[in-house]
Amino acid sequence: MNRDVFELYRQMTSASVVVAFKGAFSQALLVNLGEIIKRQEGDGSKVQKMFSVFIEMAQNILYYSAGREPLTSGLGDSPGEREHVGTGIITIYDSATAYIVSSGNAVDTLRGETMIRRCTHLASLSKAELKAEYHKQRERDAPEGSKGAGLGLIDMMRKSDAPPEFVLLPMNHANGSDDSAANGAAKSETSFFILNITIHKTNLTTEN
Repeated sequence: MNRDVFELYRQMTSASVVVAFKGAFSQALLVNLGEIIKRQEGDGSKVQKMFSVFIEMAQNILYYSAGREPLTSGLGDSPGEREHVGTGIITIYDSATAYIVSSGNAVDTLRGETMIRRCTHLASLSKAELKAEYHKQRERDAPEGSKGAGLGLIDMMRKSDAPPEFVLLPMNHANGSDDSAANGAAKSETSFFILNITIHKTNLTTEN
């Protein structure tokens, strides 16, 4: 176990990981991690973009992750109601030229496939087209079961200074086993959705 911890530390240091969390996401956690992120050194506007992307990703995990865990909402020794919150992972990498904010969480496979199609469409749009899509979406009602009108995903795409990366992995594949489809098995009901957003440290692209 000790060697595993050291190896994890070595890998995270080598990859320039500045923030990483895996587990249950609560509102209190968002606040605490958000404060750490806002204190990162660098261009204030870029750090703010990184913070905004982190918050959106964390809220998506909190509300929509298929992985759920019970969490007590009370602070300290005060009793609180137990609520089920989403589980997942968020990592922020600090490269020489950019911050890379990555998130991953379990999703229902059909919902994940819809998300991939939505991401593919948004990634094909220009900054001006994303801005127009954002304002058009604001005028629509939120889909059933959604906390918003899909604005968060559009906003992250607008903030990304490089083409966003996204992938949907069957959970058995994510766990390191062979792909179920290759073995003739039924499609996994749960998949793992990963999204990477890149924020340049300098203004290499025109921002909107």
